Amino acid sequence: MSILIEAIGWGGAATILAAYVANSNGWLDREHRLYQLMNLGGASAFVLYTGVHQTWATMTLNIIWAGVAASALIRILRRKKVG
Repeated sequence: MSILIEAIGWGGAATILAAYVANSNGWLDREHRLYQLMNLGGASAFVLYTGVHQTWATMTLNIIWAGVAASALIRILRRKKVG
């Protein structure tokens, strides 16, 4: 179980970092679904990881991070349906 939780935590960190690098280098715009999915998935993985390790401040940050990404993704998808 511990190895699985660690893998989830490292996977989440790598996903968030990859999204940041892609955005900073102009490879993925903030309006791109993949960018928001990477943030949502990475933050969600971190929520699980930090919950298991009971690091509440970091968990709270990642709950908010996931919420922002989910909100942006919903907005992007709604805009695509209308346009």
